[in-house]
Amino acid sequence: MKITVYIPVHNYGKYVDKAVGSVLKQTMTDWEIIIINDGSTDNTSGIIKKYENHPKIRVIEQVKKGLNVTANIALRLSNADYFMRLDADDYLDENALLVLSNTLDAKPEAGLVYPDYYLVDEKGEVIEIVRRKKIAEEAELLDLPAHGACTMFRRECLLELGGYEEDFDCQDGYELWLRFLRSFKPYNVNIPLFYYRQHQGSLTKDQRKIFETRGRIKRKFVDKHKNGEIPGVIAIIPVIKQARSSPEHAFTKLAGKYLIDYTLREVLETKMIKSVVVTSNDTKVLKYVSEIKGVISVKRPPNLTSSHTRLKAIVNHVVEEVGNTGNFKPDAAMILFINAPLRKTAHIEKAIDTMAIFDVDTVVSVEEELAYCYFHDKNGLVPVQRSRDLRIEKKAIYKENGAILLANLKEKIDKNLFGKKVGHVVMLPEESVKIKSAYDLWQAEKIISDWRK
Repeated sequence: MKITVYIPVHNYGKYVDKAVGSVLKQTMTDWEIIIINDGSTDNTSGIIKKYENHPKIRVIEQVKKGLNVTANIALRLSNADYFMRLDADDYLDENALLVLSNTLDAKPEAGLVYPDYYLVDEKGEVIEIVRRKKIAEEAELLDLPAHGACTMFRRECLLELGGYEEDFDCQDGYELWLRFLRSFKPYNVNIPLFYYRQHQGSLTKDQRKIFETRGRIKRKFVDKHKNGEIPGVIAIIPVIKQARSSPEHAFTKLAGKYLIDYTLREVLETKMIKSVVVTSNDTKVLKYVSEIKGVISVKRPPNLTSSHTRLKAIVNHVVEEVGNTGNFKPDAAMILFINAPLRKTAHIEKAIDTMAIFDVDTVVSVEEELAYCYFHDKNGLVPVQRSRDLRIEKKAIYKENGAILLANLKEKIDKNLFGKKVGHVVMLPEESVKIKSAYDLWQAEKIISDWRK
């Protein structure tokens, strides 16, 4: 058998026929389908029952076990050379299996291959084409994983890796991607070969769960495959003396607490930071933090108090001052501005794990920008990435949110702490509020008091 396509189904009875039908219509015919009903409570059982006697389809009913356990069940049942998941609410281009399997046939060094894809709405109307950067030619830093579904693996590679990690109930592709890169090479084709449905019930709508799960995956990966080794990080919280009326003032009240307390609370919560330093020219700030256990206060000299002062100069000064007190020599410095109060401990830890896993020079926290973006040319506004017509090719754009900047001090970095290889941590819009105005302060207070309840 050439290819196993397994289709996990949980309450997607209204879509599963389309998914199965897209495999039945493939131009290549050496495949099997394993449909696994993962504890559905809708009409899924009745719909997939009609496939029970199909010679190339196996139907399995089970109590709900989750995506990763289900993937391992399918892997054990498969006898094919190649193995691929198709989600029950998605469907394939008729040439998907032909193109992907031929690619693996022609590329024996590749352990997996994945394509570009179409985003479609609930009715199957194409919204846009998502194009992935070409590995090696356009992308060398492989910190953006292959899509969990419709990525075709050599089954022998999955078996060698021990299958899917069952401690997580989603993001099977992300966890596997991190382990896969340690032993095998990926490949991709820039042809859209499947239709990825976006609707109210799709997992990708639950971004918070996805990001939290990825953080736990990274943490476990570092512990298990990197022997827990992370860079020795010094956290630096720069605080410039502000007018009391400024919303960025350290002692501005936000939901009953000082603005500075939000950053201090989250950074002190983690054990992955070796040293926490507040550097300021504000004597009141220095006195306040000097009374907090685990925080070192460093007075900022006048030549480093300008708003134009480069971050590297601030870091060098802090490292020298802290070094003079007999503390450790850091491998990396993390800048945490107090006007990003909704940043959490998990984001801080994820940034450190990202540096450890991908060996990057810099990690920056970002928010994905979904709006149309422009720059001003001589004739007016020009789209940065895509126009409003239906050329519909999507390339993600990210904007820095100012919450986290982590720089490896052992690598060559510029005055703004950016090196050649830059990793990232994606944060949600409600986590990315940056206090620059009274409106930002109001928004952050509403999120704290209302949104997070």
